[in-house]
Amino acid sequence: MNYLSILKTKLFAEITTVPAVLQSAYYPALNGLRGVSILMVILTHFGLNKYTFPYHVFIDSRAGVHIFFVISGFLITTLLLKEKLKYGNINLKYFYIRRALRILPVVCLFLVVLGILNFIFKLHILPMDFITSLLFLKNLPVAGSYYTAHFWSLAVEEQFYLIFPVILMLSTNKYTVLALLIVIGVPLIAILGFYHVPFLCDNHFGRLLVKLCMYAFWKGPVIILIGSVFSILLFKKVIKLENIKVNYFLSFVLLLIALIIRAPDFICYTRYLSEYLSSLLVATVIILCINNKNFLSAILNSAVLLRIGILSYSLYMWQQLFVGTNNWQPWMHSFSAYPVWAMIIIKLLFVFIIANLSYYFERKFLRIKDRYERNKLTF
Repeated sequence: MNYLSILKTKLFAEITTVPAVLQSAYYPALNGLRGVSILMVILTHFGLNKYTFPYHVFIDSRAGVHIFFVISGFLITTLLLKEKLKYGNINLKYFYIRRALRILPVVCLFLVVLGILNFIFKLHILPMDFITSLLFLKNLPVAGSYYTAHFWSLAVEEQFYLIFPVILMLSTNKYTVLALLIVIGVPLIAILGFYHVPFLCDNHFGRLLVKLCMYAFWKGPVIILIGSVFSILLFKKVIKLENIKVNYFLSFVLLLIALIIRAPDFICYTRYLSEYLSSLLVATVIILCINNKNFLSAILNSAVLLRIGILSYSLYMWQQLFVGTNNWQPWMHSFSAYPVWAMIIIKLLFVFIIANLSYYFERKFLRIKDRYERNKLTF
């Protein structure tokens, strides 16, 4: 039996056990990785690249968001597959209640606060902007305020939660096929379209397909599905970590490569291909760190990064009130004379204080969420 036949057999085999590497109910290294990703987003949005550009270093906030996506896809799929193995089914009602209790309280709090700021400072944010944010439609090409621009990533995740767990509940194998088709097909068409390959770009249908795939790559569930596929490959034993001897520094090096190759000023940067390969490397880093002691996991398990990882959702929500190297927000005008480095520090203080207060509010709903847990897996 050749390798392709073995691979096909494993891909369509029934999942009967939880892999040893996924037996744990909590993966602290992934919380630390969330801490790294949110720091990348915040520091980029607050102006750190002003000081890194002279050294030809560019921190891409989208790289941080994509790390979030890969982690989310991996953990969601792992949770649901564990539940399906243990109970024979996936309780979608409980799943959506948990997601609502995790996401909606901070979303509603943010929009209420933004509504108050809109009234006080005359920000001219239209009612439709609040509606599309609350309905998680901001990844669609709809106009809106910069204050709610970060809702695009929440929209991607919520739309993923709405569709893909249903397919996974119905059939693991059909989910696997669909996920692989999207994860391989959408980036491939986007890459070919970027190079204007004739058989795709010389006809109306091909150009439309390319545009849809390019848009789906950035604004759809493709990156989330990469994390999901890696979870499935572990469950189906296509990837067997126990048979792989891993260098102590490998995951750290792979994460650095993942961040470097997607930087626009990287000498070999290719749009879509670089981001795609970067996300595949991030997924590889995740499976190398979840249950292994290595150089990167030791860093990610530090108390500081773990705490930042816990606050990452709140930090992401509230940092949007302070983005930019210029203090263009009305509540920041009194700091206009400060240099950028001082403003980065001040904004970090503001957003961490607000995020901690927000998390205190959030915890009340997280305790309710725990009542609907069938498997204890933290994400």
